[in-house]
Formats: sequence, structure tokens, C-alpha cells
Amino acid sequence: MRTIGFRSNILFAIAAAFGVVASLGRPWYGPSNPATDAQMEDLFGGIGRSMTEPGGTDGWTALATADQLLTGLAVATVVLLVLTLVPALQRHMQPLARWCALATLGVVLVKLVDGPDTAAMSEPRNGIFLALAASLVLVASTWTVAAAPSRKRVPPKSYTPPPAPVYDNDASYGPPQF
Repeated sequence: MRTIGFRSNILFAIAAAFGVVASLGRPWYGPSNPATDAQMEDLFGGIGRSMTEPGGTDGWTALATADQLLTGLAVATVVLLVLTLVPALQRHMQPLARWCALATLGVVLVKLVDGPDTAAMSEPRNGIFLALAASLVLVASTWTVAAAPSRKRVPPKSYTPPPAPVYDNDASYGPPQF
């Protein structure tokens, strides 16, 4: 079974970072319905609305300054991953890219758990879940790129055959003959 290669993971990370930034245009939070006596129906109704409700406040509006932080971390991760293609910089850029991807995931998780406290933005919507999925792909791809061995360009070694054995003409070789 083959794994995804070094450069392919960089392409996946670029697509995931684009997905994180694009998810900010989707609704991240929306209003909840009034509570009823059926608590389980309210719970499942909220889960259904979070995935299917098209209305709500988009990420650019809902996140005060975290939207810029999220975009900056996603772009910084991509830049650091592209710099890992340079063999001289690879060893230094790999851990930085890993930390930027983890910080991107951390910001999305914080905004998922600690959302705005207004009534108009009390339930999560599909944009935050898209950002969560894209940031998980970003972390997975970046982690694979960061774990790759250093690619040093070493010239191939030339083959030098071993010297031929020296035989003694007076000695006998092989098993004894009876």
C-alpha cells in the first residue's frame, strides 16, 4: 500500500488552508429556535439546523479579530510548507509549519466551544464545521510533511569493485581430494 507523497501532502495542505479561509464566508453561527418541553427534539433540531440551515452570521462578521488570525495562520502554514521544498530550509521550516497548523486547529476549536454570547449567534452552523474539517486535513498533511526525512542532495557514490584475489600457484584450493 502506498502512502501520499511529500509534494502531494503539500498540495493537500494548500487545499485545506484554502478551505479554512473559504469557510469564513459560510455561516458560522445562527439563532436558535425557542425552547420547548421536548428537550430531545430541541437537541436534534439544533443539530439538524447546524448542518442544513443556510442563514446565519458568516465567519468574517462573527469573529471579531479571530478571522484575521485564522487567515494569517492558514497562509503562514502554506508559506512554511512551500519553503520546505528548499532542501537547505526544510529542517528548519518543518516544525514551524506543524505549529502553525496546530494553532489554526486550536483557533477553530476555541471558536467552536466558546462562541459569541448573543441570541442571534447562539448555535453553530455549517461554516464552523467546514473550518474544523479543513483544519484537521491541514494538520494531518502538515504533520506528514513535517515528519518527512531531510532531503539532502548527495551525489551518487561511484562503484569501485574490490581487488581481485591473489592466488598462490603452489597451494591447493578447494576441499581435499581422496
